[in-house]
Amino acid sequence: AYSLLLAGGAGNLIDRVMCGYVVDFMNIGVGSLRTGIFNVADIAVSVGVLILIADSLYGRKTNVL
Repeated sequence: AYSLLLAGGAGNLIDRVMCGYVVDFMNIGVGSLRTGIFNVADIAVSVGVLILIADSLYGRKTNVL
């Protein structure tokens, strides 16, 4: 999960430094129902966050001293 967050953040940072903006190029949908425009780095960050949330809710609980 942390790797996805770091990779996605790095991808967006590289775009921002090299181009001055983040290049978003994906727009997925069916008919008139469309998503926002995003890129692969955005997907990586979103999946990383979802994994961390799922782990905090459903992951194995351990006692930390």
